[in-house]
Amino acid sequence: MMMYVYDLIAGVLAGICHVVLYLLLIRYDRMPYKMMIILSIVFTILLGFVVTVTGYPEWNSILLLLFLLSLGLMQNELSFMQNLYFALISLIGITFARKFILELMFQLFMVSPFNLYLWTTSIMHLMIIILIGSCIVLWRKKIGRFAAYIESSRLYYISYALLFIGFLLSLILTTPSTRFLAIANERYGEMSVIIAFILFMILLLMAIVGSYLAKERFMEEQAERLNAERLDYVEKLEYMHADLANFRHDYMNILMALDTSVKAKNLQQIERIYYEVIAPTSDLMNNHELDIVKLASIKIPEVKSVLSVKVIAAQQQGIKVMIDIPQTIEKIKMPIVDFIRVISILVDNAIEEAVVSDEKKVQIAFFEMNDLVYFIVKNSCRQKEINLHRLYEKRYSNKNGRRGYGLFSLKRILKQMNTATLETTFIAPYFTQTLILKKEN
Repeated sequence: MMMYVYDLIAGVLAGICHVVLYLLLIRYDRMPYKMMIILSIVFTILLGFVVTVTGYPEWNSILLLLFLLSLGLMQNELSFMQNLYFALISLIGITFARKFILELMFQLFMVSPFNLYLWTTSIMHLMIIILIGSCIVLWRKKIGRFAAYIESSRLYYISYALLFIGFLLSLILTTPSTRFLAIANERYGEMSVIIAFILFMILLLMAIVGSYLAKERFMEEQAERLNAERLDYVEKLEYMHADLANFRHDYMNILMALDTSVKAKNLQQIERIYYEVIAPTSDLMNNHELDIVKLASIKIPEVKSVLSVKVIAAQQQGIKVMIDIPQTIEKIKMPIVDFIRVISILVDNAIEEAVVSDEKKVQIAFFEMNDLVYFIVKNSCRQKEINLHRLYEKRYSNKNGRRGYGLFSLKRILKQMNTATLETTFIAPYFTQTLILKKEN
């Protein structure tokens, strides 16, 4: 009786592993974990019922593939062929891993001094599924990066062909009842096991190489992005330096004109210079351009340079930028690359909306309080209402054109962090995003 219980638990966990791995590969994160588990349990029970009633074990692989595809087609980011590719990876990868690890464990058990019982294989099967599930959870970030890399790499089409071969081998190795597959299993069963093992090792090697290359490309892209931000920062500084030089030149001319008027005691000319020349410069002194100096309180060079570029770009578009950084910020408990991506999305969105609003205002606050670090971006809006519930959906946007990816990407980044939360509020005409981080010890 216990043997069937172990097999049932292993089957359910295997279904969950297939679903989780597939959703990680297609980068679909809108399905709640509870729903994912319920669907996996229901499908596993249904699959067992169909295989038992029909007597065709090969339905196990076919229906699992169709089930995974149905989940993938709920999102429209990937094509059908891409969804099929990742469904095959989930199906073949876990199926072959279970088979070969079980075979290895069984051979090791046979040479051990332990006794063999009816439930021994079931226990080993359950342990293998738990091991595979743990690896999927631990490597979830690497799986996502690998999936993003493999779509555009040369390994894509080669591995696609190997996966189709693997799918046919999985049908043959299930002790099928279909006449064609049964004959193939009878004639080429042993050879199929050898081919499947070689194929699995090749696919595993390709996955390892692909993961390494994905990491390398990811680091290169981040380095290029940071270099571009730094170059932009230098250009903005040169622009500011030119403005200050012009202001200094004009200021010296004003002093010379005043000096002449004062010596001549020409009050009418002094009054004219004041109202026509000096008074307008008060707008420059009051438009918060000097707020950028407050960024000096940020002791993280990458963050300071990115924010400087964003602030200067906003000011050049006629936006009033107000900055509040009351304390020195030296560390944050978040990978610096991810933090820069998050604040870039927040500030860029704020600027894009503020520039078309009536007030044209953006406020940025960066401070520490009660062991938490707050990064707040507040901007004026043209909208009277904003649907906050749909704001983070893919391709949903209040802007014109093909937008809606920024906040969706931001949500995916923060979802992988256990140190960051994002609060969103809208009180017309101001939209506020508050990023809260745990303070770095």
